[in-house]
Amino acid sequence: MYNIKAAAKLLDMPKVTIRSWETRYNAITPARTESGHRLYSDQNLEDLKWLKIQVQENGMKISEAVKLLHTSRKQFYHPEVTDHKEPIEYAKQIEELYQAAVEIDIDRFNYLLDLKFSLFHHQTVFFHIIAPLMVRIGAEWENGQISVAHEHMITNIIQQRFNQFFRIFPVAPHLPKVLALSPSGEHHQLGLLLFSLFLRENGFHVVYTGPDTPLDGLAEMVAKQNFQLVCMSVTTPKSRPVAEQYISELAAAIPNLHFLLGGQGIDCDDQKINRYCIGTTLESWQQWLDEFKAARTS
Repeated sequence: MYNIKAAAKLLDMPKVTIRSWETRYNAITPARTESGHRLYSDQNLEDLKWLKIQVQENGMKISEAVKLLHTSRKQFYHPEVTDHKEPIEYAKQIEELYQAAVEIDIDRFNYLLDLKFSLFHHQTVFFHIIAPLMVRIGAEWENGQISVAHEHMITNIIQQRFNQFFRIFPVAPHLPKVLALSPSGEHHQLGLLLFSLFLRENGFHVVYTGPDTPLDGLAEMVAKQNFQLVCMSVTTPKSRPVAEQYISELAAAIPNLHFLLGGQGIDCDDQKINRYCIGTTLESWQQWLDEFKAARTS
């Protein structure tokens, strides 16, 4: 957390501008010390940096930039819909990254990623640029147009970007600890990464073990680390029996453990009280979050 003097220095912005954007336009909501002094999180600084770029470099009015910032938080790409048409407004950005990826021009690929994050809000980059890009690359891999090693290299670069953002969001200590994984044999992770990012932005401490997580020793780790929620992604029906085995063994070892299940391979039984299907849309994610918070306060 940063006081306003440190924030102004890091952003190269006058303190009066930061206060104005906060109070007049509701751009951000910093925390406060007991004495009332502002404290700015990394997320606050990122939002202010993005607004500064829109105003100074793109000629946008601050009121319009703030509106766009708040709107972008509500726009999520749905990674598992069957129609993978790329959003027209970001087609150029997706194509640039795709060409760099196909040509294995890693320096340019990373430069373009840096550029996108400087020009757009991080949610826009992850959900409207990176997500459709990875769907496209995954399709090329399945069609034999790019190799497994090639796809794996690009995926690792993208996962590093997710990891960077996982670390900057503050964790709410009253929320349960979450383990995010896909069971053995399940290699797709885009939806799991996006949902993990959603959880992190909402204050959950998420530990991401990712695709093809083995069952051996998992129950011991969950118990020892006091995980209360396990988020599991299953994208194909053939992985469903394996997922059920994970749920069965983990639930037997930790009776109070709950499961969040997502992906096209999930067949959610609503009669089982220890699991919840999170779906593939922001609305379904938010619905689960609202119900979860309501249950904890009742």
